[in-house]
Amino acid sequence: DTTLGVKLETTYAAYISSSQPADTYVGQVKYTLVHPYNNTPKDGPITDCPANSICYSPNANDTEGTMGQQPITDSDTSTTLLASNFSRTGYGFAGWSDRYDYSNDNGAKFYGPQETISFDAGKYSTTNGGLRLYAIWIKSEGSIQDKDKVTSVCNSLTTAPTDGTANLKSVSAFTDQRDNETYAIARLADGNCWMIENLRLDNSAALTIANTNNPLNDGTNVTIKHNYADTTTSNTLSPTSNVVYNADTAPNGWCTTNSAACDDQSRLRTNNTANRATYTENQNVTSQDANIYSYGNYYNWYSATAGRGTYSFSTYNKSVAGDLCPVGWHLPTGGLAYASSNTGSVNVTGKTSTFREFYNLSYKTMNEIKTAYEDTSNNGFSAYTLTTNNSGKTATQALRSYPNNFLYSGYVDGGFLVYRAIGGFYWSSTARSTGLAFSLRLYGSSVSPGTLDYYKYVGRTVRCVAGS
Repeated sequence: DTTLGVKLETTYAAYISSSQPADTYVGQVKYTLVHPYNNTPKDGPITDCPANSICYSPNANDTEGTMGQQPITDSDTSTTLLASNFSRTGYGFAGWSDRYDYSNDNGAKFYGPQETISFDAGKYSTTNGGLRLYAIWIKSEGSIQDKDKVTSVCNSLTTAPTDGTANLKSVSAFTDQRDNETYAIARLADGNCWMIENLRLDNSAALTIANTNNPLNDGTNVTIKHNYADTTTSNTLSPTSNVVYNADTAPNGWCTTNSAACDDQSRLRTNNTANRATYTENQNVTSQDANIYSYGNYYNWYSATAGRGTYSFSTYNKSVAGDLCPVGWHLPTGGLAYASSNTGSVNVTGKTSTFREFYNLSYKTMNEIKTAYEDTSNNGFSAYTLTTNNSGKTATQALRSYPNNFLYSGYVDGGFLVYRAIGGFYWSSTARSTGLAFSLRLYGSSVSPGTLDYYKYVGRTVRCVAGS
């Protein structure tokens, strides 16, 4: 397959019997080629997608999760796709395609799980049926903790384009040894390899790898397995760190006090197992109960940083050395890329940063930054106004497009999910001050590229980036 740089090399051997007469023999060798990105038979095309609908196919016969149909009307010229509720053991989910057989990238279109796409609704209101979309599955290359393997694969990937074109050359997948969850990864516009799925590590993973405990602070409700630089394992949460869904009383649940009593406790909200929701045609995807698999889990900053980031970790623009990401991966850095102090306006037009990874990715993906401002009402630098990239997408569309795949996963505040399907919020490793840390925010048409600070006790989603 020349489009993917995949080639078949064969070696032949012949067995010749001593009783075989001398002659010219002709035979045939039959090959069954299995594409490396998807080696389980697909279900085939969706045949029963009704008009005025978007239908989502798991596109394999060994998946879990269900999704209903998304309605569209004749007046629609664009819509935001539904995040995926499908999972598949040993495969990472890379997005949606308009072709079930996308493996040779022959004219197939690729979309992020929650990308806003343009289309002619009239085309799907006829007897031809609705718009059919199929899950893109990427087979695991091995352990995500195998830094040499990850580095080799990342170096072989093509940097994802920002001009609206896409294919499979930028993506791969690896499996986290702590809980056997597989994540699709991609080499994004900044040249780094990122997870393109939200972290789903939960507390049960602490039992998977038995190494020496290294408690931090007072050791309350968090267990650290080895240290961040270890080459064989990764940090995990303790078995006692999970919380019930709506609890808001410390120390066992989410709380709303900006204090060490809330921040220095390990809290997460699992969202990908027993309470997985089933999409229906009329489901409100912003609902508290819309527990969709690809949204992953939600962690307060203490949990996301595996206990290294505390309420009192307050040095401005300083990043924590260690977190819940696998060995060889880390939380992206955030904070202010260009600022002489934490007050006053900052002009970032036309500049890039080599040390703020959320900012750098956003800038490279958007290709244009218009203004920046100081939001004193939020006690800190709040947002860049990001305009369009060179494919004409808005700032949030660009980061939600394939293969960036950032999601409107919302966040947990006081035990309740808010802004689900409306905004995306991702922790960085960087502190703003006592009780505040920086995060990436996708909301409306603007993106705050790791420069929005918020309370450390809230639960936000996590993406990991490879490298140092």
